Amino acid sequence: MSNASQTPLRLLPAPESATVELVYRTFGDVLIPLEAVRVKYFRNLNQQTFASDLDSGRLPLPVTTLKDSRKSHKYIHIRHLAAWIDIRAYLADEEQAKKQTCSVEQNN
Repeated sequence: MSNASQTPLRLLPAPESATVELVYRTFGDVLIPLEAVRVKYFRNLNQQTFASDLDSGRLPLPVTTLKDSRKSHKYIHIRHLAAWIDIRAYLADEEQAKKQTCSVEQNN
């Protein structure tokens, strides 16, 4: 069950199976506690900033709970995290390609 206040992550394209496998090896489960994700990938954010970025959609990762309760533990599903990692890697590739294109054009 996703948090109703969040915009759902649209998995286009779907995460690479290798990424899902590596994330699974890192965390050992398909539901990853929010704090584990924050510590591993968002060390620069404190708990409040991380929660705020998730709630506002700045970080497009849907939060999942296993029970409808304010006290329920919150998780990120492995395929959402893997898709986000793949998307960020793709965007980095695109940015690098633009830099290389600009560099080649300037040298000519």
